[in-house]
Amino acid sequence: MTRRTLLGWTQALLGAVCGAALGAILFRSWHDVAVVEAWLNAHLVSAVGLADTTSVGAAVTFPLDKQWVGFLVSTGCSVSMLLIPPFVLASLLVGFRRLTLSRAAITVALAVAMLVTVNQLRLAAVVAAMQMWGFEVGYQRSHVLIGSVISTLGLIAVAIIFLLVVGRSHRPGRQRDAH
Repeated sequence: MTRRTLLGWTQALLGAVCGAALGAILFRSWHDVAVVEAWLNAHLVSAVGLADTTSVGAAVTFPLDKQWVGFLVSTGCSVSMLLIPPFVLASLLVGFRRLTLSRAAITVALAVAMLVTVNQLRLAAVVAAMQMWGFEVGYQRSHVLIGSVISTLGLIAVAIIFLLVVGRSHRPGRQRDAH
């Protein structure tokens, strides 16, 4: 094995270890992410006037029909697990020298911003549906149907943009033919 090959595999292994470490950190701290998501959602929903929401830990609460109701941002509702693949993939691509560190950082930041935005829209849809159809019917319709549509479309968009940014050819020395 040549020195260059050994260096290449070492970089790939380092990328994989970094990606796995970042993934493990996100996995272990999902509740902390959920608390931030609940806080962000409470502020977003209040700011747009959907409801007078507040967050308590990972729960978003608001008044509905003269009582306080809400929902918990659980493991399945949190964006934390969805953030793991972009970090792991970008780390591997940096390790295999298919992606520069700066491009990986930009790609991951874009994916994180889009995933958080999509999840915030989904959570806001839950509040709006509860306001419109009541607690039980609103929660069922928004969590199962509306939320699934928002999440699916959002994940598809994130995956496409991630692949486009990662796959975009970037050759600084290449010039176009002048005709």
